[in-house]
Amino acid sequence: MSNVASTLLTLVLAGLLTLAAYTDAWLVAAVVVVTQLLIALAPMPVVDDVVEVPKVATVAGAGLVATALSMWPEVLEGADGTSAKVFGHADNGMIASIMPAIVVGVFIALATQMLRTDGRTHLVSTTAYSVALAVLAALTVGWIGAVQSFGDAEVVAVGAAGVTAGVLVWLIPIDRWVCGSAAMVAGGVAGAVVVLNVDTAMTWVLGVALGSTAALFAVLGQLLGRSWAEGSSHPAAAWGLPGALAIALAAPIVYIAGQLITL
Repeated sequence: MSNVASTLLTLVLAGLLTLAAYTDAWLVAAVVVVTQLLIALAPMPVVDDVVEVPKVATVAGAGLVATALSMWPEVLEGADGTSAKVFGHADNGMIASIMPAIVVGVFIALATQMLRTDGRTHLVSTTAYSVALAVLAALTVGWIGAVQSFGDAEVVAVGAAGVTAGVLVWLIPIDRWVCGSAAMVAGGVAGAVVVLNVDTAMTWVLGVALGSTAALFAVLGQLLGRSWAEGSSHPAAAWGLPGALAIALAAPIVYIAGQLITL
């Protein structure tokens, strides 16, 4: 049941991203924030014993900073003639927002570790886990960058179709290598079908490439989430994190596809 639930969550998020992309970029940002919060609520992996670390602030802080800078890239502009201004405009804010978000996440992670009163057991591993989740949450802004690109809502639709087809095929209980390959093929077909049925500057070749790659990274997100939460008693560990990570890992792929269209 957990695999089905995480897949359904991914499908819901992918569908919401597509609908939001055809409506307004702010709605895409809202879905991205929800995905980031799902990642923030993930359980800490079990090491030797369960260590409760206040990681929600770390992950949510990094995610919100990345989202805000993606929506307002002009915040990163420097004085006239500086490279910061050019960089902020060139990438729609997505790439420029990732590094500041990670920096914020690291600082919050260190601050929360300082506030621990349990002897700071597993200090290195718990800090690394918190920062890793923060990085994954920040990656989700790729969907915002995609809808702001020349590819517009269509590139989001193609990426979401690839994600949807990939995670659905991954549910089939057959050999994992065969299933993974089939998931990529299904993602490529779904991407091509969307490209051929919408008004877009994308070619069907790019649709196949985006759909199959998005499917691959969505499946990897599901696997990472399930492995991360393995052994945890967290009630939503089996579906919340895998479902959100499928969207997070596919985000940079969709963003890159949106930038390729401008070439």
